[in-house]
Amino acid sequence: MGLVRWPFWAVVCVFLSVPCGLVVSEQEQLEDIVQQPVHCERIDNSQWSRSGSANDWEPFHGRIGDRVLRCDCHDSVRTRRSEEYTVDQQPKLRNAVFVLSAFPATTVATDILIVNCGQLHVPAGTFRSIRAAFLPRTIRFVNIAQLTLDSFAFESDSPTRAQQVVTNPRDPNPILGPITLSFDRCQLDELPANVFHGAAIRSVLFSASSIGAIRSLAISTRFQQFLLSDTVVGSFSRHAFKRAQMEQLHLHNVTMTGAWASQAWQGLIVGNSIQIRDSRFLQTVHPAAITESSTDELLLQGNVFNEAIADEAFQLEIKLRVRLLDNSFNQLSSNLFRGIRISNETAWNAQPDILLERNLIDTFTITTDTSSFLVFPRNFSISLQAFRIAQLATCESTNVTFPAWSEIFFLQPFATTPRDHPDSYISVEQYRTQEGCDSEDNRLLIIILATLLGVAILGGVIGGFLCWRHYRRKEQMLILEQKVVQPRTYRETQILLKLETVGTLKTDF
Repeated sequence: MGLVRWPFWAVVCVFLSVPCGLVVSEQEQLEDIVQQPVHCERIDNSQWSRSGSANDWEPFHGRIGDRVLRCDCHDSVRTRRSEEYTVDQQPKLRNAVFVLSAFPATTVATDILIVNCGQLHVPAGTFRSIRAAFLPRTIRFVNIAQLTLDSFAFESDSPTRAQQVVTNPRDPNPILGPITLSFDRCQLDELPANVFHGAAIRSVLFSASSIGAIRSLAISTRFQQFLLSDTVVGSFSRHAFKRAQMEQLHLHNVTMTGAWASQAWQGLIVGNSIQIRDSRFLQTVHPAAITESSTDELLLQGNVFNEAIADEAFQLEIKLRVRLLDNSFNQLSSNLFRGIRISNETAWNAQPDILLERNLIDTFTITTDTSSFLVFPRNFSISLQAFRIAQLATCESTNVTFPAWSEIFFLQPFATTPRDHPDSYISVEQYRTQEGCDSEDNRLLIIILATLLGVAILGGVIGGFLCWRHYRRKEQMLILEQKVVQPRTYRETQILLKLETVGTLKTDF
């Protein structure tokens, strides 16, 4: 009598009275998740031009490289199905997790392209074995539904300075690597800490992608350019850009759904410019969001801030200029520019510019007693144009201490046009002139002058009356002296003396 071998899950079902169909279904679901390496193949110029994907590659390079290494997850699925399984035994690879295997030391490719993956995992040290002299010019991820990057995922073998100079003596930045890392139509839950650490990367580009969160120390290395374009970012964690160094930091058409945490950009050094254009921030920008940082130029253009920007949110050193153009702020504080100061690298007699043009503020809050408008740093040249505040114009709200009254606009009372229309606003100068807001000072002056005039007139009347009374008494004494006879006795002499000193004496002789 032969023994029947029962599966372990069947024995568990018998003793625990668990429905076996549920266990079988769970086992099938677990089997659906398959980890497999991505299949990579080399493509030359002729194959690449016929593949129909040259348009995706051409914007990043003027010419198509002759050593392109293409890793396609769809090709990997077809290869696995054809080699390992028959038609009746094809597994369900809907939830296949592809793993980008470590490239060997013999890898020689000018460009590496990873495309068309549902789930892709890039472990640490994937590019570490590639020799420094043969690092690719471009590593590009395209159309990845769920991309998971580990810390040190792009770590590479860094060449010595001498090798770099010999390889490319005309490189203006020999300390930077040759790799341009780009992500196009990729979804990332997060950028972990030190994800770019130790990598020979020159530029990092995100286009039409989504990043759940940029974790602490994720961008803490040196680049030439870091660009986010048409991308959704969940949040900048604290110290996300700590001690990062780059020439350009650009955010174009970025939607940030979470809050911009304090000290997210701490110790950031940008040699050329920080540009944030056509972006949307749905949550609050906390104080010191940019702190202990420096750049030549800060540009905010065409952005929408749905929540408040806290006091001193931008604390950085500026060398050339700060420009705020065509932005829309939900709530803005008067201390926005209080943390901005002149860079130590600026000439002693130079005056950086602060340009504010065509900005719209829904709520403008005054947080200082020394000024009723924006507090600007010292030694900056201020240029203001069409600064609109969507608050009803009153004599109190338009009482600003900034001299450019003609360029500060408030919401006009009884306006018939929409709030975002320029005709709905009236300048501070025009409103105060029409409503006579500055006449209160003249009234006070008139009241003071009238009071002084009344006191003077009253004093004159009283003084004139006293003088007239004294004159009348003197006349009476003269008349009395003429009518009274000369005294002949001692008694008459005493009476006359009393008349001179007292006046009319009621007595009889």
